[in-house]
Amino acid sequence: MKYSGIELIKQLSLTFGPSGCEDAVRDLIVEQIEGECDGYCEDRVGNLIAKISGRGMDYRPQNPRRIMLAAHMDEVGFMVTKITDEGYLKFGNVGGIDPAVLCGRPVTVGNEKNRILGVIASKAIHLQTPEERTQITPVTKMYIDVGATDAEDAAKHISVGDFATFVSDFEIFGQDGKQMKGKALDDRCGCAALIEIMRDLFASRADLPFDVYFAFTRCEEVGISGANVAAHTIAPTHAIVMESTAINDLPGVKFPTRVSELGKGGIISLMDGGTIYDNGMVQFALRTAKVKDIPCQIKQYASGANDARVIQRSREGVKVLGMALPTRYIHSASCVATNADYEAYRDLVIAMLRGWDI
Repeated sequence: MKYSGIELIKQLSLTFGPSGCEDAVRDLIVEQIEGECDGYCEDRVGNLIAKISGRGMDYRPQNPRRIMLAAHMDEVGFMVTKITDEGYLKFGNVGGIDPAVLCGRPVTVGNEKNRILGVIASKAIHLQTPEERTQITPVTKMYIDVGATDAEDAAKHISVGDFATFVSDFEIFGQDGKQMKGKALDDRCGCAALIEIMRDLFASRADLPFDVYFAFTRCEEVGISGANVAAHTIAPTHAIVMESTAINDLPGVKFPTRVSELGKGGIISLMDGGTIYDNGMVQFALRTAKVKDIPCQIKQYASGANDARVIQRSREGVKVLGMALPTRYIHSASCVATNADYEAYRDLVIAMLRGWDI
């Protein structure tokens, strides 16, 4: 079954796919893009790459422009590092997760084929010393309870090296019903946007004077992104990385630490912890947003990094633009974003591709 809009984001959000175990996400994306592109393939490291070939009068097979759109499939999660004699699972974080959001959280534990429910827990507050009560419990003192009676019982279902992700319902909320809440909005919203952009372009691809590649990449959250391999394969001249970003629009927080705000459109990055973005691409995006009356905002605080840092440096170099969805409570079980911002950042990229003039 094919999905679109919020329902597509929901299905992607609910899918199990921590860094290094993205198979289920990739399978869902394949279902959604079947018949919506000229072809797709999985490369050796597990990226999914799809292509729409140009068909316009100005199209030439050797056209120097090759446009790459990228979004990562993986989400933050956990890896099982030990099974205790009592049947509890010790674990480490996969990606950047604040330990303060972990205790008491339900998780799905397993691998590509088999998964069970567990709960992250630690010493109850009643049993903590006064000093422990003033500190955040470190991950090294947490465990996952899967209901096993001992190590042998746990080993029937779980192995060291298995993964875990948050269990979180996907919800629409707020008085106007325009906000969404769920896990892995970073970067399943980006994946949803790529799918919908692909569908829009493929429906009238005769207008495109260049080839467009869609890279759904692996392992971005742990800094060993498959985007490097994808970019080397595609050899793009230009790339747009569609991400989610933490915005810090909390009470008492002022700009520039307040990165951006919900409801004001997608975020165009000038610089972050891994990339200084191409000024020509930035200005093109801003011009397009103004002409098409599509809301967008500039990222106010240089932080983090994403697939752009490796794409930019691949082969002979690539002109890169970072487009981000403003997201509250990122890398938690309850990421929050708005449908309006999602539509704005998706539609801006469509408008850029249809009116490419750089």
